Amino acid sequence: MQYDFLEILKCPITKTKLRFQLISEFEKQYETGSLIEVKDGLLYSETGFVFPVIDGIPRLLVESVYDYAEFLKTNIADYEGMLKQIEQQYGKVLGYCKKKNKKTKASFAFEWSFLKPEKSDKLWHDESSSLIDVFLKETGEEATYFTGKIIADIGCGHGLMTSKSASIAKHSIGAEISKAVEMAYQRNKNKNAWYVQADLQYLPFDDSIFDLLYSSGVIHHTNDTEKSFLLIERIIRQGGKICLWLYHPQKSKLHKLMMWLRKFTSQLPLKIAFVFLLLFVFPFSFLIKKIKNKNAPNFREEMIDLLDGFTPEFRFEIPHEIAKNWLRQSGYDAIEITTSGQYGYAIIGKKK
Repeated sequence: MQYDFLEILKCPITKTKLRFQLISEFEKQYETGSLIEVKDGLLYSETGFVFPVIDGIPRLLVESVYDYAEFLKTNIADYEGMLKQIEQQYGKVLGYCKKKNKKTKASFAFEWSFLKPEKSDKLWHDESSSLIDVFLKETGEEATYFTGKIIADIGCGHGLMTSKSASIAKHSIGAEISKAVEMAYQRNKNKNAWYVQADLQYLPFDDSIFDLLYSSGVIHHTNDTEKSFLLIERIIRQGGKICLWLYHPQKSKLHKLMMWLRKFTSQLPLKIAFVFLLLFVFPFSFLIKKIKNKNAPNFREEMIDLLDGFTPEFRFEIPHEIAKNWLRQSGYDAIEITTSGQYGYAIIGKKK
């Protein structure tokens, strides 16, 4: 974690400033040189919460007090007392976050563990080198628009889009709920890309500070898509833009079969669901794509597709007009569908 990142990070519950305590530093290599960064540390909130920085990544999930209990016990003299205090005051929100995020964190960490960019794996059938073109097409802007601007990549997953978009902006900040953020941070070689482990319903940022909010294929995997939209759009400044990629409804019989099957697979323990998909779904989907397309996905790419479709606990499909109404009602204009494909679409709007 770069020290400058501390100026942006806030308590995810109260949005107040965090007090930082350094534990250790390290030297991280970037394309343009190296920087001394925070390896491990503690972030103290006035609420009584203490959030860890572990392996260069601030862990600002509300439930980090449970997820990283061993680290906190090692570095906080009275961890048990701290935990008791915040459970008494914030027990309801702790329980809510712990319950709703458990399966989501596990499924997306497992999904993105299959990605190997160093082996030229594609992302949703796009080459890694073309991601910046995808980003510009979806946002409806030229690269020069982002000069000096700050981008929030909410639900950054693999983190490659965060790193690519940082090459044309002042900063691009990737927020990811799962431990996929660890590989994203390790792979990143662009010093303008920063990463944080965070829940999009409890973002650790002030309102109205980002020039663009980009969130691709994320909020429809939360327990309430509209609620998630309303919570994330607050961080966009007036005159800033939003770009969301969302699933839209499909009428094909194959899609209806998939939606019926995922009612079963999404309830299975993750490893059992993986074995089921590997044995009973992968052979057919992989073979069909190979027959139809010479550039069909490899094994890892196909498993990412299957895991994304069949294992997340939440998966909603949002008609175009409903998404447009969300933006209109929240004070956006210049609303436009910039891309639309078989599975979903990108929608943009400008905040008045």
